[in-house]
Formats: sequence, C-alpha cells, structure tokens
Amino acid sequence: MLSSALLSRATAGRHILCKRLMSISSSSSIIKVSFVGLGNMGMQMALNLAKQREDALAKLQFTVYDMNEANLLKFMKQAIEVGIGRSTVLQSASDLTTLAEASPDFVVTSLPTCEASEAVVGSIVNNLPPSSSATGCLFIDTSTISPAVSKKLHQQVKSVSPHHDYVDAPVSGGVKGATDASLTFMTGCSSEETFQKIQPLLKRMGKAVLPCGTSGSGSAVKLCNNAALAAQMIGICEAMSLGESLGVDPSVLANVMNVSTAKCWSSEVNNPHPIAAKSIGSGASANDYEGGFGTALMLKDLNLALDAAVEEGKSMPLTGLSRQLYSLADNRGLGRKDFGVMLQFLNAI
Repeated sequence: MLSSALLSRATAGRHILCKRLMSISSSSSIIKVSFVGLGNMGMQMALNLAKQREDALAKLQFTVYDMNEANLLKFMKQAIEVGIGRSTVLQSASDLTTLAEASPDFVVTSLPTCEASEAVVGSIVNNLPPSSSATGCLFIDTSTISPAVSKKLHQQVKSVSPHHDYVDAPVSGGVKGATDASLTFMTGCSSEETFQKIQPLLKRMGKAVLPCGTSGSGSAVKLCNNAALAAQMIGICEAMSLGESLGVDPSVLANVMNVSTAKCWSSEVNNPHPIAAKSIGSGASANDYEGGFGTALMLKDLNLALDAAVEEGKSMPLTGLSRQLYSLADNRGLGRKDFGVMLQFLNAI
C-alpha cells in the first residue's frame, strides 16, 4: 500500500515529488531515464522499463511525468507494489521544465496526439541545460503520430545539438503487450549507432525492436499496420455478430477461427465478443471494453493514415469506410471504449 508520506508529498502542490526507494552508491554509473505519458499503455511500459534487470541498464535514475496527478500517484503506488527501487532512484517531476533541467540521458514518451508530442518534445529539448548538449539526450517517441511530425521533431532535436537525437518508435501489441513486455517497436532511426543505443531500453518493454528505416519510417509503418488492424477488427466483429445470430456459441466460433484461416490478433488476443474473450482469457471486451485501445485513438490513427494517403496520392477505400464506422461509434459516446466495441455498435444499428 502507498505510504502516507508519499501520498502527502504527491498531493501537496505541483513541486517535485521525489521518493528515493533505494540509494545507489556509484552515482557515476547511473543512467538517467525520463518517461512522459502514463496512460493505459505508458503506465505499463514505464513499470516494465523501471523494473530491476541484470542488463546494461542495471542502475537507473527514473523520472516520470504526466499532467494528470492521479496517473502519477497510480504509477508510484504500483512501482512500490512490484518492488521497483532495489537498484533504481525513482522520482516524479512537477513539470517538463524541471524534468529537462535534470539532464536526462533518455526521454521516452507515450502520448495520444501529434500536438502532444510536439509540445512535450519541444518543451524538453529547449530546456535541457547546456551541459546536456555535449553529452546528448536521446528522445524515443512511442506515440503514434504522422511521419511528417516525426521528421519535424527529429530536425528540431538535432538543431539544438548534433549530439541529441530523436527516434520514432511506435508500438504494436496493445495494453496486454505493454503489460507483458511483449510489444513490437517499429523504429525510425537516423543511424545504426542510435538503433543500438535504444535497444536495451526497448527490450525491457517489448519482445521485438524492428528497424524500419530513417526518421519517420517507424511512424509510417505503424499507420499502415493500424489501417489494416481497423479493418481486421471490423471483419471479426461482423463475423462474431453473424455467428451468434445463427446460434453459434461465441466461444466455439472464436476457437474455430483461431485454428483456421480467419485467425488474427483481433480474434485471438483481443476478441470483441465478451463471451469469447472470457473463454480465451484475453481481451478488453471481457472488462466492458475498458483498459484497451480506445475507439477515439483508432479514429485518430485512421485520420493520420488517410491524410498521409492523400499526400501520397493513394486510394484507401476500405480504410475510409473504417474511419466512417469508427467516427460514428465515437459520436455515439464510445470513444473511450476499446475499439472492439465496434461489435456492440454494429449490433445496435
């Protein structure tokens, strides 16, 4: 349980909340990592990143920030519960300026929009101390944003100091993957040296770190992936709905699909039917579509994909239809529910 001392510090104004769970004697070997964005994905990713490992990041000074005070409290509470602190200095910053002034070696972000990424990265890089320009700060943006914004942020970071760098590294795997540290990272890196630097951090949070090309390419791959995923989920929703109407047990239908040609992530890991999800033991639908990948976020990604398609002169009719359906679901008040709630939306129309 979270100590009363920590609770009082966390709620007493917006000053630095700093709770050392254990001191590290050899401060010169400490790697300073900051994590910004403690939402459904970021919370779990940050916890996995901060956990003690016998690896190159054995000693960390780990700083977290989220504009939502409740998220900071939740993170600190869970960090203590899972025993983070044996070899980690854990602290929370009151604002981005304070976070930047601590001169982090790495800044990992998990944010919901392009605008949020631009604001956070811009604020931090412009407030890093002069000494940081010599050693360099490496930004790893796991947010799903447009390739154009990723390239812009890379240029902005490099313009402050050639020793700084920015990597777009969006993820696939959902909240379950974030919790299990089985995410796939799609990375856009400026160099092989940078790609090697980010691997120890990302491998704490995922199972695969894939190089996709230069700056912006990770974001491009993620948008393509999510365009396919949106249509995939709609297809599974329609099939599960039809099967149930025909009198087929949803668990039976899902089990058959998952050993047949319809097998996919939306059928096996995040099945949109609550009965099937409970039978499988995985899926936000089993929890009233809470705690998954929000419908509004999927809609945002589809807008980004279609904007990129317009810029490139590409036609994406199925993605356009997917966007219309997710937009209608969002307008019905389902934006905060996992995007598998599309099943309930289709059943209602």
